[in-house]
Amino acid sequence: MMLQLRKYSYMKIMRRKRFAEFVIEKCEHEAVCRWLTENSGSDAFSQLEDMFIFLKKHIDEEEKKDHSNTVDIIFDAHGSIKESMIPASWLLPLSSITDVILYSPWNCVITADVAYGVATGRIKPQHRVFYCGQTKSCQIPGEKHRPTKLPDHWNSMKKAGDKMIPNITLSPLKPPEDGSWKRFESLKKQYGQPGRNRIVIPFILPEESSSLESVPFFIVTLALSLVLLSSRFKATVHLTACLGGRSAGKKFDQEYLKQQYACTMDNTGMQCSPDMFK
Repeated sequence: MMLQLRKYSYMKIMRRKRFAEFVIEKCEHEAVCRWLTENSGSDAFSQLEDMFIFLKKHIDEEEKKDHSNTVDIIFDAHGSIKESMIPASWLLPLSSITDVILYSPWNCVITADVAYGVATGRIKPQHRVFYCGQTKSCQIPGEKHRPTKLPDHWNSMKKAGDKMIPNITLSPLKPPEDGSWKRFESLKKQYGQPGRNRIVIPFILPEESSSLESVPFFIVTLALSLVLLSSRFKATVHLTACLGGRSAGKKFDQEYLKQQYACTMDNTGMQCSPDMFK
């Protein structure tokens, strides 16, 4: 038994070493390469390896379908932002991902209707409607939660370049009791599936998986960019996740986030107008 455990441990170490060499060799972003070199033995690197395996299963299945070589990948998850900042360019470490698009302002949550709108390509900036997430205690009318300077476009990480953005943390959807996923599925039945060239990857993990219960978004895009290298796809990645703030203590620099794109007051949610479904 001990011999088998040692053999398994050795094989795991060698697999990790080969994966680390592969990732560092392929990475085109100097700062991300440095992070990889410094963290090749860390829990975060284990997350990268596990996320690579998770995403590869999805992309392998999608390659069998009638997509063109240029696709939109929608990653659907629960999310939040932390006060730690990273350059936006960290989300585009390889040329296999051409852009990463965020939809809500910073410090804002989104509904499943917004996620469905992104997945299908229906949603446009004019469909955004803002509301207060604490209706019983909030003294501010719902639409007053709308940012005063809201761009008429989505938040492109390619355009953001090396500007600093909050570190986005993602966690899995939990069907069947997950209300957001149930709503998303019901909208698909009512209004139709995402079309050709639109690949939805719900962040739903096998029960035995635990390393990915909370994972930085830049690890997701790095893993996905590596998976795409061995596929026929190049992709624009769309994140459908809340970007509400959950940091204890330190507050975000809201003025900076307003300049980067837009930032809402606390307890703000973004939904879509009925026009989106017409």
